[in-house]
Amino acid sequence: MWRKRLKIFLLVVSDFVIFYVALGLTLLIRYAVIERDFSTLLNSVPLHLVPFSIIFAFWLIIFWTAGLYDLLKLKNEEFFYKNLIITFGVNAAIAISFFYFIPYFIITPKINLFIDLVLTVAILYYWRQYFNKWATKALKIGVVFIGASPEILELKEFLNNNPQLGYRVAGILAPDNSSELENLWRDKRFSLIISAEQFDHSKKLSYLLFRYFKQGAAINDLDKFYELTTDRVPISIIQEAWFLENIGQSKKNLYEIVKRIIDIIGSIILGTIALLIFPFAVLAIEISNPGPIFFRRHRVGKNGKIFTLTKFRSLSSDKSGKYEMRKPLKEEMTFVGRFLRKTHIDELPQVWNILLGQMSFIGPRPEKPELVEKLSEEIPFYEMRHLIKPGRSIFLDFSIILKTIKILLSGNGK
Repeated sequence: MWRKRLKIFLLVVSDFVIFYVALGLTLLIRYAVIERDFSTLLNSVPLHLVPFSIIFAFWLIIFWTAGLYDLLKLKNEEFFYKNLIITFGVNAAIAISFFYFIPYFIITPKINLFIDLVLTVAILYYWRQYFNKWATKALKIGVVFIGASPEILELKEFLNNNPQLGYRVAGILAPDNSSELENLWRDKRFSLIISAEQFDHSKKLSYLLFRYFKQGAAINDLDKFYELTTDRVPISIIQEAWFLENIGQSKKNLYEIVKRIIDIIGSIILGTIALLIFPFAVLAIEISNPGPIFFRRHRVGKNGKIFTLTKFRSLSSDKSGKYEMRKPLKEEMTFVGRFLRKTHIDELPQVWNILLGQMSFIGPRPEKPELVEKLSEEIPFYEMRHLIKPGRSIFLDFSIILKTIKILLSGNGK
């Protein structure tokens, strides 16, 4: 775990340092090389330092939100570099907006900002390429799996496909294959043992594991290691007892109180805005396709309770309000409906559901009762998700907000 955190820490710190290095080079190029004005160079440093430091902090947040510190995504592949360039495009827009729409700082650096952006992208590109290659080829922790389960085979493939995580599979052994385990230890092939078996099932195995533990080997069980590396819980361990233990531990009273307060305040503010937009939305919907203004559907909430979700209507309908999907969804949308969906204005009536506590600004989309019934038959324990409120932490919620803003600005609403 500490290795994973160390790599992420190194990335964050190195990116922050690169931001300042690029800024320093920008000022040198502009004032020492191009203009040869060293007095201006000295005076420009404090003028640029404070505003750019604020921008750099925002850049790091955007990088984190875009997954540029997620080790699973740090590969020298086309997807990673596309993500890096697109993310920095967002950062450039933030920097431009900051200087030209917030008239607090003295400087409005057109040329300097352009040079800084070019240098930062170039340095980051080559640094991340080197880091990804180093993370892939760096010294890895040898791992031995003990036991026979589908999750072990899945983990082996997963670790082989993600060498940047820092693990190398040394072997998969049966619990009674103690001789091979001794050979691997003698050859220093591993320092981490992941066991899917209970230690008390084999005295010989328990003795060896205890001996290796005293000699510096780390020992973990399969379930914890699976979750650590993949950020998922293996399906095989999820039984009734797992829910009784984990749901009881999942209560976050302070977090839930703060989130509820934010939902109430946010729904009041957004509800006020919705009231201002309401007359125009009603008029536009009625002109484009006469019929009901609202679209209502049943959804499943906490503890399986059914509630009515309300949206502005975006699909064509007859006067009675019946919706018949005779054509593909895009063709059934009215002109106004496409605009409402793209801008998410159609979702404004849902602030009432949020105010009532049936939904939250940040959380999963509630499903239709018929879909919940179908999934409950196909997915074990599916209905258990309705026993807890969504959300894990304020930080994760903030990350989701940033990603939502990105979707709203890109116009990729559905």
